[in-house]
Amino acid sequence: MKNEKVNRTVEDSNAGFYNAFESLSIEKMEQVWKHSDDITCIHPGWEMFTSWTAVRESWITIFQNTRSIKFYVTNIKVKAFDNIAIVVCLENINSGIDEHNSFKMGVFATNVFEKQSFNDDDHAWLMVHHHGSTVANYMIPNISDI
Repeated sequence: MKNEKVNRTVEDSNAGFYNAFESLSIEKMEQVWKHSDDITCIHPGWEMFTSWTAVRESWITIFQNTRSIKFYVTNIKVKAFDNIAIVVCLENINSGIDEHNSFKMGVFATNVFEKQSFNDDDHAWLMVHHHGSTVANYMIPNISDI
């Protein structure tokens, strides 16, 4: 029962990450990440960013160059430990670059969260690592949302 509750909380944190991404708001993205020098982020086809400062700048670049983005996240697998949780999932993405150009793609993602305790009863799962890898031979799911 406890594991199910923790997994749901981690899934909620993962959904919060994708909601922040879809909002294209750096302020919302700042709320889901741990602000530390030891975090990492790897966007598909990009180099690895280390530290909150570098990761934040990468999100600003993405947000400035994206008109819209919508995620339909599937195949979600959660493994939670005491203070670390790993989420592996498939990001089905529909993204608009400008009013005339959009694309659909699949990205396998690994999202790692660290439990941050504020007191005995209050804690949050904040992202400490995101790694996205483009899916070769991606087939768009038959879903009207994507």
